[in-house]
Amino acid sequence: MQNRIILIVVGLALIFGVGFFVYSTKQPVFIPPEEIIDQTPSPTPTPSVVVATPKPTPTPTPTPTFISTPTPSGITLSQIALHNSRSSCWSAINGNVYDLTSWIPYHPGGENTILSICGKNGSGAYNGEHGGSSKTAKILIGFKIGVLVQ
Repeated sequence: MQNRIILIVVGLALIFGVGFFVYSTKQPVFIPPEEIIDQTPSPTPTPSVVVATPKPTPTPTPTPTFISTPTPSGITLSQIALHNSRSSCWSAINGNVYDLTSWIPYHPGGENTILSICGKNGSGAYNGEHGGSSKTAKILIGFKIGVLVQ
């Protein structure tokens, strides 16, 4: 009988010991990318934490701003010419006028590509590179601020 009690005590001690060991070892924790992006990183990261790759920078939301007032029938090339810089970049493309200012740093072909058509009719450059692309047309429409007056 005494041997049986000893076996039960040793068995329970073994079970609790293994349980405590498993409980005390840190397991990797999955943190969704949304939470990682919004949190400031801790000064000493814990190596057992799984760090997810942050989401890519989203396409900017166009915010049309009229620095020079368009005519009721549309925007003229002389008005577009006033917006020829990184801080205000308008371009006419295929009869429409676009404020591309917020798109400059996100253009996959580089900033200079957009900067080269600021304040101008950029139809030739756009059509030469993107003519017929529905993907770029969908992006471009979000930056439309008016119609070009001929």
